[in-house]
This record gives sequence, structure tokens and C-alpha cells, in this order.
Amino acid sequence: MLELAKTLNAGIEVLIMQPAPLEDMLSAAAFAEEGDVKSAREMLTGKPHACSAVLEEKIRSFMQGSRETDVDLICHMAEGDVTNTVKAFLKTRPYVDMVLLSPALSESKKSLDIKRMLKNISKPIVHISKPAASEI
Repeated sequence: MLELAKTLNAGIEVLIMQPAPLEDMLSAAAFAEEGDVKSAREMLTGKPHACSAVLEEKIRSFMQGSRETDVDLICHMAEGDVTNTVKAFLKTRPYVDMVLLSPALSESKKSLDIKRMLKNISKPIVHISKPAASEI
């Protein structure tokens, strides 16, 4: 992505979506109902810390890459519904030319409704997919 921005002589604004706390609470409640209090507690206390540590490392790495390639980079974090959040994000940033969606968003069918997104967002949307594993 940084190479594309450098080629286009453009900056990048990144919106990092985190799982909504409600989803975590509902999952924890399901574990607790089944009598697995330990997993419920870990879901509510451990996961956000591990998740935020991974995100912080990815952001640090991305920022370092942007300095090395001389690309302007701004990171934002949000939680909630992907389509509504991206739509609100774009309303306040008319200078954004396109939306690049991470392959991580398609890992959970619940987190991304691409048809709904195409209906509600007028900017070009590019959904990046993971490369298929090559067979040797």
C-alpha cells in the first residue's frame, strides 16, 4: 500500500476497525452460560489487551514504513459496524479518493457486508484478498 501511495504521490489515511465491545460481551455471556467462567473472564479482560498490543505493533511498523518511503500517513481507530463507520469517516474527508479493504475484514462474514457497503459508499472500493497458497 505504501508503494502505491508513493507512486501516486498521495498520502494514506488508515481506519483500523476493532471488534465492537458488545460482540465480546455477548461471546463472554455465552461462555458463562455454559459454565466456562474462566473463558468468559479472559474474553472480557485478556482479549482487548492482546488485540491492542498487536494493533500497536502493526501501526508502529506501518508508520516506520511510511517514514522510509516518505509517504504521509494518518491512522485512526474505530469500532462498530464497518459500513456505517466508513461512511461517516468519508463524510468528513471529501479528499479521500478510494477505500481499500483489508483481507482481515473478510475473515468474519459478520463484520463485512460488501453489497451493503457498495450501496452506501460512493467512493471506489477495492477489496484486497489474501494470495492463494502456491503449490510446489
